[in-house]
Amino acid sequence: MHMEKVYIRKHRPQHPWIFSNELTEVRKDIAPGSAIEVYKGKRSIGSGFYNAHSLIAIRKYARSAVGFDRAFVNNVVARAIEYRTKHIKHNSFRAVFSESDGLPGLIVDRYADGFVVQVHSFGIERHKQHVLDVLIEQRPRFIFEKSDAYLQKLEGLHNEHAFLYGGLDALVIIQQDDLQFAVDILQGQKTGFFFDLRDARSYVRSISKGKSVLDLFCYTGSFSIYAARGGARSVRGIDSSEGAVRLAEKNARLNQCVQISFERADVFEFLSVHKNTYDIIILDPPSFTRSRKKLQDARRGYLDINMRSMQRLAPGGILVTTCCSYHVSEEIFVTILQRAAHDAGQDMRVIGRVGQSADHPVLLGMPESRYLKCYILQCV
Repeated sequence: MHMEKVYIRKHRPQHPWIFSNELTEVRKDIAPGSAIEVYKGKRSIGSGFYNAHSLIAIRKYARSAVGFDRAFVNNVVARAIEYRTKHIKHNSFRAVFSESDGLPGLIVDRYADGFVVQVHSFGIERHKQHVLDVLIEQRPRFIFEKSDAYLQKLEGLHNEHAFLYGGLDALVIIQQDDLQFAVDILQGQKTGFFFDLRDARSYVRSISKGKSVLDLFCYTGSFSIYAARGGARSVRGIDSSEGAVRLAEKNARLNQCVQISFERADVFEFLSVHKNTYDIIILDPPSFTRSRKKLQDARRGYLDINMRSMQRLAPGGILVTTCCSYHVSEEIFVTILQRAAHDAGQDMRVIGRVGQSADHPVLLGMPESRYLKCYILQCV
């Protein structure tokens, strides 16, 4: 095995990223995505993917000098799936979570008997066949690539949405706890379903008995359905996408939840026009920023939507509010919630916090892998 050597001047031992300004020199003669050996002085400190055209010049995948071949991928994927089967009691979950599983730039979500993959690094793209070979050994019905255009652009890749193996004629039905969900992997958001919110949905179910619930940015209706199965008196789901609303209605029928109504509306406008109050409001907006440059815009968006939601809480009401942007830190998010409560004229107390589910493990030395924040607040 021969790998080019790349030398660095700065080393954060627990972090898998090495930026271009941390190299002793930028090697333009190494093809993007090549597996290389990383050196700090005379000492080898591991292996990684190299891309001279990316701000993240090296994405480490091992602490020793090892090639990124099929045997390596097979071993890493096997460990990742073994971990999930021990901690996740469902037939669908995030099977590979990028750097947290030692496969930087690779997302693999399992949907019953198929996989949806996202490729966000040149290294994974260059060695994608190894990944496919390993996943095909699981005998899936389909493997669909649905990579994120924004993240691919950062790496200099071209966006890809295509079946890499098999096919799918209709929606895929997945199991989560005792519930079923129809998922549109072709047209839906991200890979189709948000597995990272599993623990938050379970929490909502546990507090919903006899309550009126408003589910904002409801998407597939998963929060609404968990609330209904928890015994909610009534559930109202709002989303701006007609396709999402139709899918949410289908999921309500799948689970025989008759106390739910879904409607298409802009969430900001809905909260401005409708003055009803609710015992529980679930606020799960999309990320308002993909970069630090847009952080101020994101802060305004989160502030406005949380303030409006707090104004619609009944006395003693509960707000379950999420933020899925890494660039909005925990500290910033708490500050936003404090300001929102002040502007809403509400005194709020924290009665719970929920993180991303176990199939989205946090790499201890990589803060970027801890992105999801979910606070449960109650009117005092």
